[in-house]
Amino acid sequence: MSKWRRRGILVGGLLAGCLVLTGCWNRIELNEIGIVSATAVDMKEDGRWVISYQLVIPQSIAPQMGGNVNVAPVNVFSTEGESFRAAISKASREMSRKLYFAHNQIVVISDQVAKGGIDQVLEVYMRNNDARETVSMFLARGEARTILEQLIPGESIPGAALQKLVRNEVKNGTIAENKTVMRVLLDLLGPSQATVIPSLLITGDGGQLDTVDIKKKTHTRTKIRIGDLGVIRHDQLVGWLNMKESAGVMWLKNQVDETTLSFGCSSDKSPQSSSVRVTKAKIKVTPVPKTEGWTLKVSSQAKGVLLEYMCPNDLDDPQVIHNINERVAEEIKLLIQAGWQAASRLESDVIGFGQKVHEKYPKEWHRYADHWGARMSAVDLDVTSAFKLERVGFSNRTFHSLQEQGQRRAIREDAE
Repeated sequence: MSKWRRRGILVGGLLAGCLVLTGCWNRIELNEIGIVSATAVDMKEDGRWVISYQLVIPQSIAPQMGGNVNVAPVNVFSTEGESFRAAISKASREMSRKLYFAHNQIVVISDQVAKGGIDQVLEVYMRNNDARETVSMFLARGEARTILEQLIPGESIPGAALQKLVRNEVKNGTIAENKTVMRVLLDLLGPSQATVIPSLLITGDGGQLDTVDIKKKTHTRTKIRIGDLGVIRHDQLVGWLNMKESAGVMWLKNQVDETTLSFGCSSDKSPQSSSVRVTKAKIKVTPVPKTEGWTLKVSSQAKGVLLEYMCPNDLDDPQVIHNINERVAEEIKLLIQAGWQAASRLESDVIGFGQKVHEKYPKEWHRYADHWGARMSAVDLDVTSAFKLERVGFSNRTFHSLQEQGQRRAIREDAE
């Protein structure tokens, strides 16, 4: 058989094989899967895992289907098992569709589970091909499933809305960061083996958010908001940071993009009736070895604009601007100190100080690596903070000053 004939037979065979292919061999039909938008992890008193799933109902949100407002956009159900994965596998007994986790946006873990350890949750996400590393992780004080049952006014899919909630906070606030499963894994596998995870709270006077009737109202008495940060050491929840401490940790981690800070008119405990918008912030954290232990040098440089000013002095005086800069810088310094003190109290290096020591002083790190969190209270904190006010708005005068000026002008005109 000639060479060209053999080639012709080979090409003909390949073309014949293509004729029997009718489509993608591994296609997934939408009517065969249940799209999971959020997951919750709880545990019963007997130690059995309870995994809850927020399933998207396409008929209620698809525009071409009319988006039926009388049908809930999601449905929540749970399965139980001796292990995390065993609970998930039981979903096939209760669902006519296969669970599809590729669109899962968030995972909410109850504080009860977190206190016992989140290692099994992370283990499953490491080995699940359907799971995405961009899934946002939250904690819940109480039952995690309850968070999934709540509808978010103005949003079709609650799971996606909660992820947008934390992303918005990251962009405009200072109390939380978007902790993805991958980020949590990297933190807990790093030298410090500690991290923080934001919590979700249901606040209000008990009104329901788990019924489509909320779409027929102009207000809701209950809402979901971001709460305190949970501190995870090794793999267990060891405590919580309040709002001030959470903000301090975010400053220490250089995670502040923009935020609003209030300040008083004097250096004493006067009401903080004025505020600025921080538009740029840069934090530099440097470990400095000393005879026995470490000093943590923190340099904070921030800029911003004036949002409101309720002090008596006009802003055309350079000394007034200088005083504002000093007061805002002091507020930032107090936040940083509060964040460090909270982390030291919980013996958890959630700011990554140990990582910096490990990178800059690898030999010294091995002397302190054991029980690093417990050594944090012996670290000296040296904070320098500076703030620059870049804009004050349309006028250098206060409202009352302009009002008094107008009154004096009117009196002079009447006298003339």
